[in-house]
Amino acid sequence: MAGCSSRLEINKKTVAAAFDETSIPYAVLGVSTGKNDPQFYSFGDANPNAVFEIASMTKAITATAVIQLVEAGEIDLDVPVANYLPEINEIKILEEDLTTRPGTVPITMRHLLTHTSGIVYSFNSMRIMKALGLAPGEWPLPEAVPEGIYDWGFNGPQPRRVFEAGDRWQYGRSLGVAGRVVERISGLDLDTYFKMHIFNPLGMTRSGYNIPDDVRVDLMPMSMRDPATGELMPMPSMRPVPMESFYGGGDLLSTPRDYVRFLQCLVNGGELDGVRILSEASVESFFTNQLPDGMTLSHPLVEAFDRPANAPQRSIFDDQDTHSLAWTIEANPDERGYRPQGVGSWAGIFNTYYTIDRERGVVVVSFFQLLPFNDGEAYELYRIFEDLVYESVLQ
Repeated sequence: MAGCSSRLEINKKTVAAAFDETSIPYAVLGVSTGKNDPQFYSFGDANPNAVFEIASMTKAITATAVIQLVEAGEIDLDVPVANYLPEINEIKILEEDLTTRPGTVPITMRHLLTHTSGIVYSFNSMRIMKALGLAPGEWPLPEAVPEGIYDWGFNGPQPRRVFEAGDRWQYGRSLGVAGRVVERISGLDLDTYFKMHIFNPLGMTRSGYNIPDDVRVDLMPMSMRDPATGELMPMPSMRPVPMESFYGGGDLLSTPRDYVRFLQCLVNGGELDGVRILSEASVESFFTNQLPDGMTLSHPLVEAFDRPANAPQRSIFDDQDTHSLAWTIEANPDERGYRPQGVGSWAGIFNTYYTIDRERGVVVVSFFQLLPFNDGEAYELYRIFEDLVYESVLQ
């Protein structure tokens, strides 16, 4: 890791001016370089210790837990998941005619971590929405789990597959299944495992599926943008309290400061402040492409899904990007601002974003709480802030 030895200071007036151009009520933007203390830029009523629903930013935490168990010799990435979780064989492949059949290629943990298992979300598969009787963009209601069927804890439709493992990349519920494997192998629920093996060792005292009441009071309010007017309206949290079933693909609560500590640990090779949670060799798998040769994030487009009315020109990933065991890997830096090739990034559906660059020792985060995902104002503010960081790092 080349890293950055100096402490970055981004001009707060420049960041504030970019925030003031938006209608977003609050935001926390943060940057860390090397082993330096992170710098946060907070607007509205938010601050670096405020609690956010981080949704799919949970996935990198689950991937870390999986690789910890790989290091312990409890999990092999390349053997069938059915060795650990026989219930996975209940997940059939949904054909175009809506009939189902068993898969012929066993799903491995590597398939799960790279989103090549064929297990996708209902909202990004017209085939699954048709099977559920949903219109494009309609959010599925939770299903009751029939007696005798394994409860995947997804608080929604049972998982479905639409292609054989390894055929292509398509984002989905794979990390939820991986979380179930962590629970089965460790004998701990995810909330307990994450706190024991990741959060407490790193001092992430304000993170978890369930957090103390005196911390939970700092949960930031959610908003939803009116599709007709573009105005932001209050939106209640949908989280059950307490949460009793834990999804490895989402649902965690955390703070900008806590999450930056997690990313700093990975940028630093799996160690932070004398605490090691992963080996250097394992961390390398998070920063290198893990897809088969020639495979990228390109997959069949679902034209029925409209982008948000104010969708940004830049997008969270493009078809030529690849995927590690934890996040996407940037492939086309010239087309997407100052972000260099090989840099990792990911997000959560409530418009929380991060950039992680081990070569330069850079971590960038942007925290908002609003729907729909990929909100134009939120995403562009994140990328403007990231551009300011890289302008300073690369000069």
